[in-house]
Amino acid sequence: MALAELGIAAVNTLPEYPRMGTLAGLAAQGGYNICFLDVASNVEHAMLLIAEAAPGIPVVALSPRKDADLILRCLHRGAAEFLAEPTAQQLRLALDRLGRARGPVATPRPSTFYCVVPGKPGCGASTLAMHLAIELKRSGASRVLLVDTDVLGGTIAFLLKVKNDFNLVDAVRDRQRMDNDLWARLTVPCHGVDVLLSPDSPATIVDIDRQIAAELLRFWQAQYEAIVVDTAGAQPGALEFIRLADQILLVSTNELVALHATRRSVDYMEKNAIDRRRLRLVVNRYSPATGLKREEVQAALQLEPYALLANEYEIVQQAVLEGKPVGEGTRFDRGLRALAARLAGKQAPAVKKPALLGLLPRRS
Repeated sequence: MALAELGIAAVNTLPEYPRMGTLAGLAAQGGYNICFLDVASNVEHAMLLIAEAAPGIPVVALSPRKDADLILRCLHRGAAEFLAEPTAQQLRLALDRLGRARGPVATPRPSTFYCVVPGKPGCGASTLAMHLAIELKRSGASRVLLVDTDVLGGTIAFLLKVKNDFNLVDAVRDRQRMDNDLWARLTVPCHGVDVLLSPDSPATIVDIDRQIAAELLRFWQAQYEAIVVDTAGAQPGALEFIRLADQILLVSTNELVALHATRRSVDYMEKNAIDRRRLRLVVNRYSPATGLKREEVQAALQLEPYALLANEYEIVQQAVLEGKPVGEGTRFDRGLRALAARLAGKQAPAVKKPALLGLLPRRS
């Protein structure tokens, strides 16, 4: 036997599969530090056993079938290794890999979860979420994730001009067997940011309760330094993400109708145990000449505006048509950079002023 050739004598062999719910206890009781599991005799039962044991000890799946689908199923269930030829040499290599993998793990960088909530449809919340994610990456975040959870009106794919065969539905379905390889297929990179899209069909049903939202967030936080979730507003599914957010960005414009709808959104969140003091009011397309002024916005919502983003509608629309962020140097871009810096607890970047010579007329 391969284990005997390696000088490993303390081995307990079970003649048949244990009952469900007992394998983890048997491993803990015996003080075992690895499980070799035959997956060929009964594949479906073995898959359940892998999922049960893997959180406690590394599982090595054994099968003479070099079947790619079977290997992937085992790994997705939580198996640490798969061996089709358990010779002493192959076993030694597998044990060496497991030893390195279970070595000291570097402390992950802290992760911040931003939730963007529209006070009213059409206020530019998705545009803000897209730009914020890109700006967080540009300003130094190592890895950034942008998630579109708006099933009915999701526009992130349209804004960025990207497509993917996988989306939020797949992430919810496969959350308990998620790994880096699977996650890489669910997301699409764009402007340095990983993007998880909403479903193509608005008729798709995506049920996200508190447990599902927490499970997804745990995986995201292990992968990313900054996470930006674009929600469909203060609705039942989005509420679970809003409750978990480190920063809640409530987006409105300064028109009277928009502020009325935003106030209703604030009331709804308060009735669902979300303190208004956690909200960061972002007034988008701000134009005091055509809408309420800053102090009037604050009086209407009983919220002090956290950021005012200039109304540069034509510039933003042109960027949307081209599928890219608004160019540097615009008032919208400066406001966005100041917002991202404030959220991250940094000093806002200084605005470059033109040199005095640049103000002089050029000679013809």
